[in-house]
Amino acid sequence: MESDDEEQVYAEYLERSRNLSRFDAIEPPPHICGGISPLHITNEVRGDLNPLCELALHKYNTEQGTNFVFLHILKSTHQYVSGTNYFITFQAKSPNCPLVTFQAYVFVELPCYGGQPVVQSCAIKPT
Repeated sequence: MESDDEEQVYAEYLERSRNLSRFDAIEPPPHICGGISPLHITNEVRGDLNPLCELALHKYNTEQGTNFVFLHILKSTHQYVSGTNYFITFQAKSPNCPLVTFQAYVFVELPCYGGQPVVQSCAIKPT
């Protein structure tokens, strides 16, 4: 059974995260398993995520007939499932547009299933 302190921490977490999107998730309390958590962007993580952003942007460009070029990651969250869901916010540019912020949802399979990334969505971030 949870202690009163754990219940209070969980209630506060639920309240703070109530209206957040998957792209803006906050760190859950330590005793909470699963869910979506912020991902600290280190150079190693950036090296893993940059190709996912480029893949997502390629899909967007192909579907929309645009020519955006990936610039850099702003932030990311992740969720461990039967692989990893990444919810990445990044910036790109094109010759016809100023800097544009995108949000991409990319699923990466576990290595035992092939480890391939699958772009679920990529869109200009709503304002």
